[in-house]
Amino acid sequence: MRTTTRRGPSRAQVSSALLAVKAAVLGAVLALTVTAGITASGTTATPDARPPVFTMDASAQVVQQVMSKHNCSSTGFAPGTQPDSALVRTTRGKLRVVSFDRGWDVFTGRSPGLLVAVCLGRP
Repeated sequence: MRTTTRRGPSRAQVSSALLAVKAAVLGAVLALTVTAGITASGTTATPDARPPVFTMDASAQVVQQVMSKHNCSSTGFAPGTQPDSALVRTTRGKLRVVSFDRGWDVFTGRSPGLLVAVCLGRP
């Protein structure tokens, strides 16, 4: 009898997980925006107040630059497209471009860190 060992989650599951993380971050930003519009007295900001301006902090800008440089996506790529590398955040907070296999190990919990994106560029 032949047994097969499953490597871990499928690529579709990885893409779904990355999409869920992205949606959670967007939800948090929207919640903070709404919360910021409420004054200390519990009333909302006046209608003629300027709309909030979204800015990226330095950390988010670095992530965006690395993602652009290495052609990364936090939601995955089209079916049949094989990523060559991954973008991970180490337990010390450093952003690293690693091999796809190392990124997979981070995603499945076999290695410490946080999977940020998968990339088409080489590590």
